[in-house]
Amino acid sequence: MEKKYPYYPIYLDIENRNVVIVGGGNVCARKAETMMKYGARVTVVSPQFTDEIEKWAGEGCLQLKRKKYAESDLEDASIVIASTDDEAVNTRVAADCRRRHIPVNVVDVTPLCEFIVPAIIERGSIQIAVSTGGRSPALARTLKEDLHRLVGPEYAEVNDALGSLREAAKAKLPTDIDRKKFFDGIIAAGVLEMLRQGRRREAYQAIAGACEAAGVAVSDYVRNQLEQ
Repeated sequence: MEKKYPYYPIYLDIENRNVVIVGGGNVCARKAETMMKYGARVTVVSPQFTDEIEKWAGEGCLQLKRKKYAESDLEDASIVIASTDDEAVNTRVAADCRRRHIPVNVVDVTPLCEFIVPAIIERGSIQIAVSTGGRSPALARTLKEDLHRLVGPEYAEVNDALGSLREAAKAKLPTDIDRKKFFDGIIAAGVLEMLRQGRRREAYQAIAGACEAAGVAVSDYVRNQLEQ
């Protein structure tokens, strides 16, 4: 059945959460690697596994259940991914998850998914998620490549600098409007372009100047950058 509404974009904290992946092939390996990267406790259920998955299990990075899928494998799962090449198994996993109210993704079968996984661009502390609603993974990958060229490391650097000022700004500036004006003013001063052009000291001087004008304490992060 075709969806009436698009997917709602959301970021999930999966650190130390139980993620169950059904299927032990190459697709499973890619999904497991991504889940482990974000701190999940991964369990893979399958009669057989790729050498890479076996290696991760031997290193204690994930757990294996060397068996055919059963609904009991979903116990304590926060998220489930079905990545087998057996349509009947994938359909059963999806149905079992829905009955248990567990978010499920069935790889490449959008109608069975309760969530889909976007293409992800990472630049340090900056993350950008790209989705085509499951219609065209190839286009999502192309968008990812285009954005990766557009978004340089200066974005993450400014993000870290502004993040280091948040608590001091909250303490000094009483309203959301005041804080928005403060942070928007720093961006408007052109610090991204300064960093893009290698004018790092000038960029951090502009940030420190904005802090001084607003009465916001300069963070150790910004001060350290000025001293370099």
